[in-house]
Amino acid sequence: MVSSKPVQTVLFFFIFYSVYTDVALSPFYPQFFEKVFGIRDLEFTAFYIFLSRLTVIIAIPIWGLLSKYVEVKHLLYAGQWISVVMLVGMGGAQHEQQFLFFTVLLLIGKSSFFLIYVFLIKLNGEEKRSTVVGTYHALFHGAIILGTLSGAWIIKLEDPLLLFYGLAVIEIVLWFICYLVFPKQSLREKNLSKQHPVHFGKEQFRFLLAISLVIFAFHTANNMIRPYFTIYTLDAFQVSLIESSVLYMLPSVMAIIAYPFIRKIGSPETLPVIFALAVGVISISLLLQGIVSGLMVLYLGRIFYGFFLALAQSVLEIYLFHKSNDRLHGNYAIVSSFQNAGLLVAPLLASMSVTLSNLAAPFIFASAICLLTLCGAQLTIFKARKPGFRK
Repeated sequence: MVSSKPVQTVLFFFIFYSVYTDVALSPFYPQFFEKVFGIRDLEFTAFYIFLSRLTVIIAIPIWGLLSKYVEVKHLLYAGQWISVVMLVGMGGAQHEQQFLFFTVLLLIGKSSFFLIYVFLIKLNGEEKRSTVVGTYHALFHGAIILGTLSGAWIIKLEDPLLLFYGLAVIEIVLWFICYLVFPKQSLREKNLSKQHPVHFGKEQFRFLLAISLVIFAFHTANNMIRPYFTIYTLDAFQVSLIESSVLYMLPSVMAIIAYPFIRKIGSPETLPVIFALAVGVISISLLLQGIVSGLMVLYLGRIFYGFFLALAQSVLEIYLFHKSNDRLHGNYAIVSSFQNAGLLVAPLLASMSVTLSNLAAPFIFASAICLLTLCGAQLTIFKARKPGFRK
C-alpha cells in the first residue's frame, strides 16, 4: 500500500532531517567561514546566503516540472545521490569558492525534497490534510530548535568540515532505507486527469498569482525580524546571549504547541476567518515586540507571535492544497519559489530599515506588511469562498 505507515514515517523523518541539516549552521556562518577558511568579511557570508536562496528559488520549480513526468521516489533518489556527492565535495573543499560551488550543487539536489510534503498531502487525502500540515510544521520547528542548539556545538569542532563526510554517510543510509521501505511498484497515483482533465484557466492563474504574492509578502514580513533579533534584544533589553537565544527559539516552541489546533482546522469556509484572526494577532505582537521596553511583554509577544504564525502559515498551505486539485506539485513548486523569494528579500529590507531608523524598525515594518498582506488576502484569494477549481 502506498499509504503504509512505514513509508510515511520515513518521509516525515526525511523532512525533519532535511530541515535540521539546513538550519544547524545558518546562525553561525560568519564564525564557520572565519574558522575554516579564515574569512572575516561579512560580505562573503551575505553573498553565500543570497546565492543559496536564489538557487533554491530556481531549482524548486524545475523539480516540480519534472514530477509531472518522473515518479517522485525516483526524483527523491536522484536528489539524495546529488547530495551525497556534493557533501563529500564540501568536506574536502580547499577554499571558500570551492565550498560555495559545492553548496549550490547540493541545494539543487536537496530542492527535490520539497516534493515530499506535497506527496504526503496526496497520499493522505483531503480528510487528513490538516493533520499532515500540522505534523509538518511541528517537525519543521522541532528541527529548527534542535539545529540551533547543536549548531553551537558544531562550530566548536576542531575541523567542522569533517561533519560533511558524516552527513554524506547519513544520506546514503537514508537512501538505502527509502529503497527498502518504498514499494517496488509505482507510487504514482492513477492519472485521473486523463479521464477528467483539469484546465488551467484564467481563474486558476489569478488565484495562483494572488496566493503566491500573499505568501511572498507574508514570509518577507516574518523573516525581516530575524537578522537583527539577537542584537536587538541584547541592546534593548540587556539580556544574556542564552536568554536572547531562548527568545529567538520561543516561536518555534509555540509552533509545536499549535500542532493539535492545526489538526482541528475545519472546512475551507472557516479558513479566511482563522487567517484574519491569526494575522491580526501576528501584526499586533510584532508591533509590541518593537515598541515595548518590558521583558515580560516581549516574552508574551513572542509566545502569541509563534503560535499564530504557525496557524496562519498552515491556513495558507491548506487553502492552497484545497484549491489545487490535480496540480499540487506544480502549484506548490511555484508558491515555494515565491516563499523563498521572500526569504531572499527580507534581510535586505531589514538592513534598510535598521539603517534608516533603528534596531526595532524591522518589527514595525513587518507589522505593517502583515496588515497589508491580510487586506490583500481578503480582497483576492479569500474573496470567493467557493472551494476548488471544479468548474
